[in-house]
Amino acid sequence: MRILFYGLAWLPLPVLQLLGSSVGALLWLGRSSRRRVALANIAACMPELSAREQARIARISLRHEFMTYVETARYWLGPATSVKRSVRAWRNLHLLDEAFAHGRGVILLTLHMGAFEAVAIPMSARYPFYGLYKPQKGVINALSLKGRKRFGGRMQIAEAGVRRASLPLLAEGYGVYYMPDHDPPAGRGIFVPFMGVPAHTPTLIARMAQESGAPVLLLVGERLSWARGYVAHYLPAPEGVYSADVETATAAVNEGLERCVRLRPEQYWWSYKRFRRRPEGAPAFYR
Repeated sequence: MRILFYGLAWLPLPVLQLLGSSVGALLWLGRSSRRRVALANIAACMPELSAREQARIARISLRHEFMTYVETARYWLGPATSVKRSVRAWRNLHLLDEAFAHGRGVILLTLHMGAFEAVAIPMSARYPFYGLYKPQKGVINALSLKGRKRFGGRMQIAEAGVRRASLPLLAEGYGVYYMPDHDPPAGRGIFVPFMGVPAHTPTLIARMAQESGAPVLLLVGERLSWARGYVAHYLPAPEGVYSADVETATAAVNEGLERCVRLRPEQYWWSYKRFRRRPEGAPAFYR
């Protein structure tokens, strides 16, 4: 595995993207479960689109998802100068500067979309962010730590929970980086809308924002066409994120994530079973 990662890391970006795109295309043609899930999610979240447009977005989404998997070796281990230069633009970076100026740290949210690590790892050369993680077994854990720390990024084990690990870091003025577009374990989330569909969503961000007073921002790593690199987009979170009401704040988190998705819907990972858990009495979403 280590040899494979180092081998992929030094391949040109166009080659890596062709490899990943080809895998995604094969899964689409093979009518895989990922294809079925992606189509179901898009139909529910973007019903205003025609069936043809929904299928187009789902097909391209699978290609982007697997491009990310293949490109990861490059983010972690590839030529440092090339990795940094591949971020062609930083949009609304002043929002991040202003957020850190408050002195209460920053909660930066991103989602499984585009090339999130391609912009997050170079960002750590300039801004003091911690990535929170739970150790994995094997060589992937060591390689991921090496890659995410290569430009000065910091990693913090969150075995006792993300909130418990984050609050002291925010109090010291650090930023923490988190991906809330997932279905948390029972008892750690509530049902609020995500693109019009009830989604079991972590309440973690609402509680952290309330307890820390830290500003909340969103980050999208857009992948440019023809292997031209990436663009980092920073967006302000909806004001509701700072509400003392957990349901209101959690719904605002999903509202912010929806804004991100609508920037480039074909780059979101629609194949994830985001609506696997359902409100009591609701029929199963994925049949």
